[in-house]
Amino acid sequence: MSLHDRPTLAELLQAVRGYLNEEVAKTSDRRARFRALIAANVLAIAERELSTAGQDARIEDERLRALGYAAGDAAARRRTLCAEIRAGRFDPPPRFAAALAYAREMVERKLAVSNPRYLES
Repeated sequence: MSLHDRPTLAELLQAVRGYLNEEVAKTSDRRARFRALIAANVLAIAERELSTAGQDARIEDERLRALGYAAGDAAARRRTLCAEIRAGRFDPPPRFAAALAYAREMVERKLAVSNPRYLES
C-alpha cells in the first residue's frame, strides 16, 4: 500500500513507456526512434525492478543469513562474502556449493530484471 494515490508509480512508468513505444518510436527520425526505444527499455527495467525489489531483498537476506552473514546491510554482507571466497574460506565442497547456489540465484534474479530474454535461451 502506498501513501500516493493513482496513478501508481508502476502505472506512470507503463504510461510513459507506452507513449515512447507507440508514438515516439514510430517517428521517421531514426535517431529519435533509437533513443525512444532505449528509454522505453530503461522504463521496462525500472518497472520490473519495482515489482520485485521487496521480494528480491527478502530472498537475498535469507540466503546471506543461511551462509552466515547476518550483520550489516546487504552490500556489506556481499563484500564480506566475496572477500571470504577470494581468501579460500569457501573451498570445502559443501560451502562452495552453498556459495555457488547463492550466486547463481542472485544472478538469475538480476537478469530477470535487467534482461529477462537472456534467461529464456
